[in-house]
Amino acid sequence: MSVRRRHQAGQAAVETALVVPMMVFIVLGTIQLGMVHHARLMTEYGAYRAARAGIVNHGDCNIMRKAALTALLPTLGPLSQDVKGRVDTLDFAQGVHTAYTRRLFTGYLDNTFIQVFERYQSGALPLFRLEVVNPRRSDLDGLFATYGSHMNANEVDYDDIRDARIMEANLLSIRLTYFYEMRIPFANWQLHSFYMGREYLGELRGIQFENQRVGGQSATEYLERRGAARSDIHRSLSTLAGEGTYVMPLTATWSMRMQSNYFDNRNYGPRGCAVDS
Repeated sequence: MSVRRRHQAGQAAVETALVVPMMVFIVLGTIQLGMVHHARLMTEYGAYRAARAGIVNHGDCNIMRKAALTALLPTLGPLSQDVKGRVDTLDFAQGVHTAYTRRLFTGYLDNTFIQVFERYQSGALPLFRLEVVNPRRSDLDGLFATYGSHMNANEVDYDDIRDARIMEANLLSIRLTYFYEMRIPFANWQLHSFYMGREYLGELRGIQFENQRVGGQSATEYLERRGAARSDIHRSLSTLAGEGTYVMPLTATWSMRMQSNYFDNRNYGPRGCAVDS
């Protein structure tokens, strides 16, 4: 081989070494970003389905959770080799739904469910968290005591319009937080670090992520550490990332006017999901 050809071959190898990693990141990152966007859309749909289930089922927290889980099915991964993650047919969807229901919930009385299993145990995070942000938990006692006209003050009419307080309370508002697990190799930990440290990315302007260090750490490790200090949830996310599970919380809210009466007993009602914030 001539000197010129050897030089050209060496140049091509160097160019390939520089370009291929970037191309791999672009391809994998595009796929993962597309999946995150899909999960975001399904989170919004899940919030809608949960609110829709709540307004026609007396604000039942457990039914809303089941509705949210069903909406999230297309984004869930397989739990085992026997239960695949495919949901493109009703039979497959039913199999995935049943597998997750058995892992995440336990049944009691009239096929209602309560969440008892933390999906990401080491990070103390559930698969998803469904919260009733209106009416607030602190308002429920007064709501039923003041406006409850049936069932020993355990029922509130959805069409009661006697004042602004009851009208506002009959607007059911749902917040769904889906702790979505990213599963595309390489892209998942990169995007997770960007999410964790998104408020600190400006500090790394000009840093080459592939080889430059920040305070003795890689740029992604630096972002993970800074992000973990933001809240308890971020600490849990960082713990999971250290074990190779990269989770990104996706949040959506939805509000609908009640079309059935709030119930306030063991089997029905918003108390199990209501929050004060």
